[in-house]
Amino acid sequence: MAGIKEHIRGKDILNLIEQVQREKILVNMRLRKTDMELLTLIDGIQLSKRGPAFAVDLHADLKDGLASLNEPSLKFEFTDSNKVPCEFTASPVEISNERIWVLFPDVIYREQKREHFRIEAPLGTRLCFTKDAETYQMNVSDISMGGLLVTVRIKNSRDRILSVGERLRDIEIVFPLDRLQIREAVVVRQEEHAPNHTFHFGIQFKAIDGNERRVLKAILYNLQREFLARRAGIA
Repeated sequence: MAGIKEHIRGKDILNLIEQVQREKILVNMRLRKTDMELLTLIDGIQLSKRGPAFAVDLHADLKDGLASLNEPSLKFEFTDSNKVPCEFTASPVEISNERIWVLFPDVIYREQKREHFRIEAPLGTRLCFTKDAETYQMNVSDISMGGLLVTVRIKNSRDRILSVGERLRDIEIVFPLDRLQIREAVVVRQEEHAPNHTFHFGIQFKAIDGNERRVLKAILYNLQREFLARRAGIA
């Protein structure tokens, strides 16, 4: 896989594998150290003696290939529901009822095509800043470690507060349960959506203190876990 990789671990692995099973996403399975490769589906999840495992169909050729290796290893590749490539390597643990049970991996690698992974901001998240002695608040649509997207309605040019290239200083991002200070940011893009006069402004962070960066990273991590849980239908 090319690009930046996101590491999925812990309970998020269960959420993702359950999603792959529920949505019947095709998985490319390859027996490492051989040229054996085939498409399959995940059709079961259970707790084995060695830990959580998932099941795939046991093809005759695969059975022979597994028997020929002392420590067989399987590589899985699939595209999640957001069309993002994912991959992991795992070990078979049991064969029963024409299915092979495979241990959950320690990590699943998911490609991030963006430099910073964006995630939808919680409802009510606001960007607050002061300009020309006026205080403004804007709804935040999504956010990443590198910036955010705000959405505003502008009926005429006099209502336009931001412009591309404009620098904002000492801004505050207010989440439902947290708040964050950004020392400097710049407006890098603008998109207009007619006919409801909605504008999106992309804002890139230029200066953020180390402690605030750690807080932002923790917030995004929690939001991502909540997102995966919702997709898996357990939240």
